[in-house]
Amino acid sequence: MHFQRVFAFPTLWAVHVGLTEQPVNGAQALAVQKIIYHGRYRPKALDYDIALMKLAEPLTFNGLVEPICLPNFGEDFEDGTMCWISGWGATSDGGDASDSLLSARVPLISTKACSTPGVYQGYISPGMICAGYLEGGTDSCQGDSGGPLACEDSVWKLVGATSWGQGCADRNKPGVYTRVTQSLKWIHQQMEVRKGSRGWGLGQAVIDEQLF
Repeated sequence: MHFQRVFAFPTLWAVHVGLTEQPVNGAQALAVQKIIYHGRYRPKALDYDIALMKLAEPLTFNGLVEPICLPNFGEDFEDGTMCWISGWGATSDGGDASDSLLSARVPLISTKACSTPGVYQGYISPGMICAGYLEGGTDSCQGDSGGPLACEDSVWKLVGATSWGQGCADRNKPGVYTRVTQSLKWIHQQMEVRKGSRGWGLGQAVIDEQLF
């Protein structure tokens, strides 16, 4: 989720789950109680491009709404592993958002290959992971940000969150995702904050300074 001032106000947000078509009809809608940003996020670098939403009430799991596992600490996913991306974003660079939830199967790309001069020229940090096809053709796009990069390894695991890229499905410009394993410690710290405590966890002072 990219950092913008409006995201600081949870009351402006609702989470709709269990739908594959818009407009929203019959899906669960839940209020957002808190939005927690990673304190090391910087808009220019796009490192640690991740946030958590705490819902006001639990989700109801059913055939359309199911949880996904977090990866293990230090878990490595092999280059070439086929994973899935999904979202409501544009189907072409600069195009309109989709009315249907779309998905695509893409392979993971090594940081070395993704950092070559012809691709992203060393810009890929340890907190990022690339996925897609260097020949182009299949990719995430504008409006997909924050969506999952999910890989199946006996169970489905959230390997990445859609972050950025150059264009959409262009040659040598695959999608770049926030690497979830790099933020696992932070995620668990936020989940373990005691109910009713004053802290937001890591980076509260940094976040408040940026927002206000």
